[in-house]
Amino acid sequence: MAAEPESNHDRPRSGPSERLTSMLRGCSDQDQTERIQTRLRCMLQEFLQHHRDEAENESANELASECCRQAGIWYYMMLEELAIQESERLGTNGILGFLSNERCQRCLIACCLGISISSNNLPYEFLKLLELFSLAPYHFRNVIEPVFRAVKRLPSTSFKYLSQLEDKILESLAWTSASPLWEEIRASGGHFPSNQQVMFRNSHEDPSSTDLQPEGHLPEVSANPDQQPCTSTENGPKRNTSLTVFARKVYLLMDQRLKTQFSTLAISEELQSKIWTCFEHSLVNFADIMVDRHLDQLLMCAIFIIAQVTGEEILFKNIERCYIDQPLTSRSVCTDVLISRGNTADSLTENRNNEDHRDLFPTPDTPSAHYPTRSLETRGNLYDFFNQVYPTEMSDFANRFAVHAGVSTPPLSPYPRRYKAPPRTQEHPSRRSRVALRMEGEEEEGTDGPPLRRFRSDGQSALHRRLMAMENDRAASEK
Repeated sequence: MAAEPESNHDRPRSGPSERLTSMLRGCSDQDQTERIQTRLRCMLQEFLQHHRDEAENESANELASECCRQAGIWYYMMLEELAIQESERLGTNGILGFLSNERCQRCLIACCLGISISSNNLPYEFLKLLELFSLAPYHFRNVIEPVFRAVKRLPSTSFKYLSQLEDKILESLAWTSASPLWEEIRASGGHFPSNQQVMFRNSHEDPSSTDLQPEGHLPEVSANPDQQPCTSTENGPKRNTSLTVFARKVYLLMDQRLKTQFSTLAISEELQSKIWTCFEHSLVNFADIMVDRHLDQLLMCAIFIIAQVTGEEILFKNIERCYIDQPLTSRSVCTDVLISRGNTADSLTENRNNEDHRDLFPTPDTPSAHYPTRSLETRGNLYDFFNQVYPTEMSDFANRFAVHAGVSTPPLSPYPRRYKAPPRTQEHPSRRSRVALRMEGEEEEGTDGPPLRRFRSDGQSALHRRLMAMENDRAASEK
């Protein structure tokens, strides 16, 4: 049976609680309740109508209606918890900014609907849901972390669902030609942020802070009163912006992926650092190579090109086999790769002599950005991509690692520094009441949060990165 959210009074709420209603009325001169309820009702009705148009039988429509009912309960519960958090962080203005952030609210409703669709096993692809509501995966990602924080005991199935969805966004869905990511990279000077630009400067800096306020609503405020707010890094993006948090999560995910590959392929530590440096260089300096592609494709190419120039015997097929054998990977990452798309985004690489890289990325006016035509594309396997596309960008840099290159070796990039929460001297009860979220027949989980997700070698989901981030965040917030 699907996970049923429960209120603080052990009964599901189909509407806002008294506390949420009070916050909606008190955060501005105008009561926000009707606006919140109207948005939720319209989006759920839009989904139901779309589902009815495609459903094959009435039972599927009944299940879709049940999903909408549960999504409404999820939404009001999460809305209240997030509003409390924003109030504690920024005061009354924080609540108003959060509630008035239209995109954030629509993403939150889509998230709640996605949870109920997944837990009820309703056949409906989540990407179709985002398309229905005109939401970009890159923007949707911003609500996943706040949801994990708001719901302290999210059912394990929903936790796994959102974790895997975030990984898919990080590795491929955010890199499509229509993604808002490219406009943010363009605004950041045409370069994807480097690892050093986005990683926290000290062990107490929040690694996954996501601002729920509308752009330009309020200046950034640190969650840690002892930490001075950081505005920007030299020649880099502002810290704790959407692009910064996205880049930080990308590096943490790819660091975990590479270490799995390194272990399986028995790659030396010296070679590992060169591969990581090569991968980061491709992302920072040639980000447009990722348009409509997958981060794991760059990762595998970095392994092979460094092995080639350093004389290490690592077969390309072994790299692919190692990747495919990992849990939650798709063979299509190796067999169905974009090689070129005619005269659209790939042709932008001809302008690389211009130091301003902002012209290299697709924009809303790029012909293929919103209406990509696969008939104009040339596709092949990963080895085709390595031979025809990847060396054009990366050969000169990779060859500097050759034993007899005759040039200075590039400095090695550091691995991402993982956040370490300050030690907890004692336990503090949460200022927010915990919300009970259990599946029928599911064993009671620990009081410290969602079920542990360990990196397993038995072929099941790892997601160790998510566990560490959440546990660290919780420790930091309760200190």
